Amino acid sequence: MTAVGSRGPLTGKRIMVTRAKSQVQELVDKIERLGGGAYAFPLLKMIPPADKTKLDEAISELPSYDWVIFTSVNGVRFFLERMEQVGVGFAAFAGKIAAVGPKTAQALTKHGLSVAVIPSDYVAEGLLASLHEQLQPGQRVLLPRADIARKALPAELKELGLAVTEVDAYQTVIDGSRAPEAAQQLQEGRIDVILFTSSSTVTHFIQAMAPFASPGWLDQVRIACIGPITAETARKNGLAVDVVASEYTVDGLLEALLENLGGN
Repeated sequence: MTAVGSRGPLTGKRIMVTRAKSQVQELVDKIERLGGGAYAFPLLKMIPPADKTKLDEAISELPSYDWVIFTSVNGVRFFLERMEQVGVGFAAFAGKIAAVGPKTAQALTKHGLSVAVIPSDYVAEGLLASLHEQLQPGQRVLLPRADIARKALPAELKELGLAVTEVDAYQTVIDGSRAPEAAQQLQEGRIDVILFTSSSTVTHFIQAMAPFASPGWLDQVRIACIGPITAETARKNGLAVDVVASEYTVDGLLEALLENLGGN
């Protein structure tokens, strides 16, 4: 665990971060800048899909899609990497591009790609509301996503009469190698807050910690979730949620946590 910072609104607080290994450092750094101590417990690893057939087919047909919708930074990263691997240039994006949230959009624009729609509400439902006026029945929509992505967005797009193609741009696998150490941190009262940044981090946390859990073992720990969907998953898994961000970003999560702590 990193040392607890000497100054800042999170001074004296020890916070467990359960993001993917490739993303955990950003949140650790933000916590430390606020004076807190961060314990990185990366539960997820993102890897390319085992079968790339559908992904490669979608990339070869990219000019035929009216919309390509990205719902995560990881989706952008793995999709663009695969495009480069198969020798398809970014000019193949002939239709419009939509992104859930500014970080996802930034991952696209840094490659020179133009993003037509970024919803103010950083979840799939917010994206659908922002897109609604521009969608036409019969349009082709490509969704490059994780293998465990929720089905709400493609289902609603299909209800609007769009031809939706979902492809696995990457797959998410559990990494529970540090579970015994993380459990010890919790059992010895060294953690004040656990941050969950997606539903998958919650479910993988529950799976990884199942051998170590005991009644009441998290009673003294605040549970903070990046948004209502993640919070719902946590509650369904028996966790008492203390903090739910109103802006579904890492910064929004930390802001909500600070409000909840209120100097305590």
